[in-house]
Amino acid sequence: MSSARPRDWHPLSTEDRHTDPTPGSPADIRTGRRSMTDTAVEIRAQINRLRALSDGTGLKGDYADALQDGADRLRDKLTKVAERYEAVAVKVSAWADAVEDAQHQTVEAHRAATSAHDVITRLEALPEADLTPTQKSDLDHARASLVRAQAAFDGTVGDYESDARRLSGAIEDLLDDSLEDSCWSWTSNLLERNAAWINEALEIIGWIATAVAIAAVLIACAPTAPAWLALAATWALAGAEAATYGTAVIHTALATTGNGTWADVGLDVIAILTLRMGKAAEQGVSAGVDATRVASRQAAKDAVAEARAAQGEARQKIASELRNRSIPKPRRQFLEGQLKQMNKEARAVARYPSQHVPEVSNSEIWRAGGSRSTAVAEKMGAHEAAKHSENSTVQAAAHQLNRSAVKNSAAFTVGTVADLADKGAGSSDVFEGKPSLAPYNDAKDSFRFQSSWLDPDVAPPVTAGASN
Repeated sequence: MSSARPRDWHPLSTEDRHTDPTPGSPADIRTGRRSMTDTAVEIRAQINRLRALSDGTGLKGDYADALQDGADRLRDKLTKVAERYEAVAVKVSAWADAVEDAQHQTVEAHRAATSAHDVITRLEALPEADLTPTQKSDLDHARASLVRAQAAFDGTVGDYESDARRLSGAIEDLLDDSLEDSCWSWTSNLLERNAAWINEALEIIGWIATAVAIAAVLIACAPTAPAWLALAATWALAGAEAATYGTAVIHTALATTGNGTWADVGLDVIAILTLRMGKAAEQGVSAGVDATRVASRQAAKDAVAEARAAQGEARQKIASELRNRSIPKPRRQFLEGQLKQMNKEARAVARYPSQHVPEVSNSEIWRAGGSRSTAVAEKMGAHEAAKHSENSTVQAAAHQLNRSAVKNSAAFTVGTVADLADKGAGSSDVFEGKPSLAPYNDAKDSFRFQSSWLDPDVAPPVTAGASN
């Protein structure tokens, strides 16, 4: 029937007059259905052979129990496969009937429309005043016939498209039936069907996270940035961190099912580790600042105490003389002035922690891992260590602060380099024209493999040396 179908669907109204509105070959579809049925028949024959094994009628030896158990499990799986082929064959047969019916009706509608159009064209070429009553009646009937043909054609095409959606959905449900597939197979199939857009979404999220991180550093480099912008950057960084964890989970699922590469998982692990290392380092910096200030303050107090101890004998003499109430007033005032001067000299040796926030340059912020607070703390620690160079407690606290700052810088550097190197050298699913390095992409793809041992529907390899 398809060989006799029109090549030009005018005068019917279609999107493309030269395109078949109901394409398909019922004969080819039925051939596919017969192939599915034959496959199901062959599977049923294999099931009968496996049933003989599981019944013990064709098997002897000490390994019979194990082999019979395996035959039972395989027979159950093959039974489900056969049922799937048979059920899909029924749907395919229904689709062949639907295509055949739709093509027959569209040809009939085209034939009626062509006949009506010929009458309309012939009669409309005549002057309307010269038309006889019979010709006018024929013209009206032809116009009505063309409208009816168009309506029948549109309805048939609509039914054809509806049947296509309904039957394809039914077939997809049969193929992805969770009763027939293991949970792992169902998940793997779901990820495989959606891997393209998932990878695109993950790439976009990765670029957004990188842009947010760079923006946060730029904001940190701007000392006059408004408070709301700094707060927004903090929230954006928190969102980027959450996205990193989510991306790692999805990349792991894709890689485990063979739809992704473990290299991406490794990069996610690096990102997470550097994030955690950076957070721990920032906490160490904060604790180091507090420890350095406490140690510096105690060092200043110790310096005052030592200075006063050095003035001990002179102070005792002045205090002893002041206890004599009979000394003249000028003498008392002189002694009190000396005591005040000694207190002033004692306090002068103290160098309390500076409350002034040191200025830091943009390069110092970048070296400190993109954190202004870390750069300020590192500079403050160096300042306090220089003031109390002889105090071991201050030196130890400042050293610990500096170690935390270095860890934060290292985490920032490793994470940033790994991220930018991957984005720079790797290919893109979003930007097709993006330059990339083929060896790098090949190296990443070498970590793409199917972990079949996780899938209960995939039989494990058979090992030699079975006992009998």
